[in-house]
Amino acid sequence: MLRMNCPKCDGIIKSPFLAELESVKCCCCKEDVTIQGVVVETKAFTMQRSDLLNRITHYKGLLREVEKEQKAVGKKGVVAKKNPKKVADLRSTLKELLLAARDNYRMDMPYALYIEMNCGDNQRLARLKNLSSKGACTEFKERGRPPRSKSEIVLQFLLPGFTEPLLLPATVVWVKNLTDDMNSQCVNVGLQFKDLEEKTSACIWDFIVETALTPAA
Repeated sequence: MLRMNCPKCDGIIKSPFLAELESVKCCCCKEDVTIQGVVVETKAFTMQRSDLLNRITHYKGLLREVEKEQKAVGKKGVVAKKNPKKVADLRSTLKELLLAARDNYRMDMPYALYIEMNCGDNQRLARLKNLSSKGACTEFKERGRPPRSKSEIVLQFLLPGFTEPLLLPATVVWVKNLTDDMNSQCVNVGLQFKDLEEKTSACIWDFIVETALTPAA
């Protein structure tokens, strides 16, 4: 879960959408406040959200070494170098860290990637603004009525390096009208993916990690 302290009353604000909104209404003081200082909170740890991705490669390497040691100990004649329970606890913690990163990191797209949004018979081309393994934010020029909150849509887009497009069923969780630099009316739509297969979620997460860790040209 994502969490922050209200900058006005210091109350705790929890929401899975703190990664994508600019402001939020505090449930304690009822004020609209700017989102800042977001942390990821799990049973085992609390960490600054901004630190998660930078540590992913390190965590993956540690997990591989731990699992390698566990497999080796299972072979005949191999003696454990460390306490098996401590090794098992470390493996559990590392897996939770990686799962928290996957579930809570949302990447701002560093380049323009366009996707199709299908809502019933209505089909639109939208620009992907940010992406996570759980949802996305899209932007499109308003032509007609925007999708309604809680409506069901299907996203279709082709990730770089893939030969087949991904089809992602999603629910609209928020819709926001805004004006861009050209004073043209635009609409941002927040989406939450639903019923994704594990393979699809893994593809999205691998794309996010590879893109986010690639130095800008």
